[in-house]
Amino acid sequence: MEKLTHEVLQAVMAFLASLVPSAIGAIVSMIYEPGLTWAQRAARLWVGVTVSYFVQRAGGAVLDLHPYVLQSVAFVTGMIAYRAAPAFMSGATTALGELPGLVRDRVVDLLPSRKEKK
Repeated sequence: MEKLTHEVLQAVMAFLASLVPSAIGAIVSMIYEPGLTWAQRAARLWVGVTVSYFVQRAGGAVLDLHPYVLQSVAFVTGMIAYRAAPAFMSGATTALGELPGLVRDRVVDLLPSRKEKK
């Protein structure tokens, strides 16, 4: 049991360590963004860390890059994703708002028109 606990703790620590460059990148962007509420800061930080984590992992899987380069990619992506979070949220909200109308139009286009029935 002790060995399992040690391995789980080691895996959790490795995961948290991989988030550090992403978080630092998002925090650096946060310094240049005055006037945000704590909720806005937390949401943007979370988006910056999450996006840069997955970009770093994808870059490491596709390209055989040195770990230092991958950390740099995570840092820069964290900065960019932090800044892009509001635009992404706005665009996602707009797209979700338009989705029911688009689905309705597609379904109506599939139905036979009155002229085709005659």
